[in-house]
Amino acid sequence: MNLSRRSLRWLQIILTLFYGQIISTGIFEYLIQGICGLIFHIRPIYDSIILIILGLFMFIFVLYAIFALWFCRLKMFTISLLILIGIFILTLVRSIFEIHYIGKYSIRIEWASIRITELVLKVFGIVVSVLFIVCLRQGYKPEHF
Repeated sequence: MNLSRRSLRWLQIILTLFYGQIISTGIFEYLIQGICGLIFHIRPIYDSIILIILGLFMFIFVLYAIFALWFCRLKMFTISLLILIGIFILTLVRSIFEIHYIGKYSIRIEWASIRITELVLKVFGIVVSVLFIVCLRQGYKPEHF
């Protein structure tokens, strides 16, 4: 395996780790919070149901994106990039509202730093995904699968 193919394989590995982070966020922030909201009546029922649906959507999205990533499907991976950009936009809007409505200053700083880190990771994932799509358009195919 030459150097360019090895570096492209590392892109696949980095993107797999990134999608692992996305699935963990989807499970924790959406599924678990939605289920707990339903069980303990922490939030309105419709809000909990939306969180659960979004968590399931994130789980399915990650499976789709990883399949497209490792089987080098250009169209599928392009669609997953567009979905990832949509997730970034929704996360940005959610973060702004979440930080705006948190009361205490110290908690607001903590949540802001958490959300900014999450958004930076998503931007990193988008950039690496664009690099991988460029490589796929240039004819990259793995030698050994």
